[in-house]
Amino acid sequence: MKIPYGWLQDYVKTDLSPEALARAMVLTGNGVEEIVPPAENIKNVVVGRVLSIEKHENADTLFVCQIDVGAEEPVQIVTGAQNVQQGDFVPVALPDSRLPNGLHIKKSRLRGVESCGMFCSGEELLLKESEWPGAGLHGILILHEGTPGQDMREVLMRDDTVLDFEVNANRADCLSVIGIAREAAAAAEAPLSLPDPTFREAGGNIGDYVRVTVEAPDLCPRYMARVIRNVKIAQSPLWIRRRLRTAGVRPINTIVDITNFVMLETGQPMHAFDDKDIRGRHILVRRAREGESMRTLDGKLRTFTENNLLICDAVGPIGVAGIMGGENSEIKDDTRTVVFESANFTYGNIRQTSRALGLSTEASMRYAKGIDAPVAEYALNRACQLVEMLGAGEVVAGHVDLLACDLSEKSIAVSAAEVNAILGTDLPVEEMAAYLERLYIHTQVAGQEMTCAIPGYRQDIAGKSDIAEEVGRIYGYGNIPEANDAVRLMQAPGEDPDAQKDALSRYLAAVGYFECVTYSFMGMQDLDKLCLPKDHPLRRAVRIRNPLGDDTAYMRTTLLPAMLGVVGTNRKHKSGPLRLFEASRVFLPEELPLTDTLPEEKKTLILAMTEDAGDFYALKGDVQNLLRLCGVQAAEFSAGGGAYLHPGRKAEIRCAGRLLGEMGEVHPDILANFGADCRVIIAVLDMDALPGKKEQRLYAPIPRYPAIERDIAIVLPREVEAGAVLACLRENGDEYLESAALFDVYESGALGEGNKSLAYSLVFRSPLDTLKDEQIAHSMEEILSALAARFGARLRE
Repeated sequence: MKIPYGWLQDYVKTDLSPEALARAMVLTGNGVEEIVPPAENIKNVVVGRVLSIEKHENADTLFVCQIDVGAEEPVQIVTGAQNVQQGDFVPVALPDSRLPNGLHIKKSRLRGVESCGMFCSGEELLLKESEWPGAGLHGILILHEGTPGQDMREVLMRDDTVLDFEVNANRADCLSVIGIAREAAAAAEAPLSLPDPTFREAGGNIGDYVRVTVEAPDLCPRYMARVIRNVKIAQSPLWIRRRLRTAGVRPINTIVDITNFVMLETGQPMHAFDDKDIRGRHILVRRAREGESMRTLDGKLRTFTENNLLICDAVGPIGVAGIMGGENSEIKDDTRTVVFESANFTYGNIRQTSRALGLSTEASMRYAKGIDAPVAEYALNRACQLVEMLGAGEVVAGHVDLLACDLSEKSIAVSAAEVNAILGTDLPVEEMAAYLERLYIHTQVAGQEMTCAIPGYRQDIAGKSDIAEEVGRIYGYGNIPEANDAVRLMQAPGEDPDAQKDALSRYLAAVGYFECVTYSFMGMQDLDKLCLPKDHPLRRAVRIRNPLGDDTAYMRTTLLPAMLGVVGTNRKHKSGPLRLFEASRVFLPEELPLTDTLPEEKKTLILAMTEDAGDFYALKGDVQNLLRLCGVQAAEFSAGGGAYLHPGRKAEIRCAGRLLGEMGEVHPDILANFGADCRVIIAVLDMDALPGKKEQRLYAPIPRYPAIERDIAIVLPREVEAGAVLACLRENGDEYLESAALFDVYESGALGEGNKSLAYSLVFRSPLDTLKDEQIAHSMEEILSALAARFGARLRE
């Protein structure tokens, strides 16, 4: 929030310099991001009036001008500008001047003629068209105000120090000059003097001009309006324009400037409608109809949904509530009657609508943080007072005030002992009350008890801890003593519900994975990217009542779209090989719509690996290690998995018949939808299905007796899975079989139609003595017999 120091001084009289005041406010918890001094990058640039223009005798494209710059004698400047005429007022950079773009201007001679300076364009003064009319045009900037010799910083209204405050999300009241003034008065212990918005009503009756109906009081708790007649559209006086420009707002005309001034001053956005454009003389505040549209003040056609709140007349929309007015009711040069709107809108709806429309304004930014309803009346009265002060019109008698909320102030009771316990201080109750009074929190003291009346604009104060914070920041954080109390850590009873997640996360980080944290929301378009059919179970998602937008309208039922989105984004930024994981929850409802049963929150772990970081088997190894950490020693991998995985490169993971998850290579069509330019292998584990106990580590002495190795190659039908064969080997290899591993897969027509060959390495060992060939032969017979019976396998010749 940019606050001109001169504007702040209107309400807080202090001898502190801007720098000293900023330091005082930082110590009371108000962040100051920057102190912008008067435009020091503009030096010795003044207003000049063109007295005469003559052709340069030695150059066809140059002109010799005599310029009045407020000195005894005019100065001579040679220019090639084509848009300058006699009598124009222009910015003149005199000798030894500096411009914002870094230019240092000196006397020079152009084609033999002395030039004592230079005319300036809007670009050379770093002005934008939105800041100054004509600044964006090619050529010299033609001024419409100023006197010869006047410093251009005064004309551009950049002669005041500006304090740029960092406003926290819970301090919407500080998005205004008055809000910052309250904080400044408390920090500097200076008196606060706010405008008393009084004015005279000029007769008439507001009912003869407009009536208002609010059909959605849940989204518009308060709507106020006044009418101004005999409006005079003109340029605002210098002091108004100076305040606006220094705060970064472009002056337009009296009525629009008043609404902008009041918004900056009070934090309450206002809007002005041209009375003749309100069809039927009826303002209707209602939800939009699906597909309804309107062209807003920025010239764009906006289409609305039933979640959006509109300001309408008897025919259709004339404004998007709390965000921007319609092009069909804006203030024009021929406007003679104006309806001022000062309303309070529900901050959640404004935030949602702003996001959905991609339209953010100064008004929406304030509404989205929450504005106290009583401010609407103060701001409306202040606008009428300014109309009277500027002679911009007459205030019609009466006003509209449709109220659907409680305006009473809340109070919080807290004891001095409770505040001291929170802060670690020993402050007397009277001192605490004095600190709170400095913050305009009126406090009654009864013994050691305080009853604090919380102003409506302090919506961030909700309990005793907030009162303690207010006391602490005025007392001074630096004055709060350090605590040297010994702290004894205790193990909470029961198991840590996040212990398993933490253990798996630590392992994955140790082997080179990076953790992702994504939103718990998704849009149906995410599931469309997975090419899921319309009746797929993952599409049964809980819709959020107040979503941030269509892309976050549902609670997610799978982690896959978010993870693939992260992969796609990183690949676009050339991030190289990726190993990523996220351990979070998905939300699976039993039925829709929700009744009394909340959706199941299933803990899920997803891993993703790009092809330049590893292949299917590398990820499988990591998954097996994760399962071992959870106590799963014999996981089974069998063909299967979601349709979003490659049909020939996917597997389901089971233990004792229970499904633990799936893994595989993501289908190329799905990857294209997420912008991934390489193969991606993923694994998804149901953490709730994993055993709760960790792997039991057993230690044994180094074997004393040698191992005997045997290799077997068997021929069996192609559809038999290698994992099933491996399980059969382990089941029938008796107590001497120490390990078994697949080392070759071979296919050839010589093996017979539909057959393949699998080769396994078997290791036998006895802990008691050296095995004999007869013992190994018996084990091999048992294994081959079991393979033949279960799979029809035979030894390969």
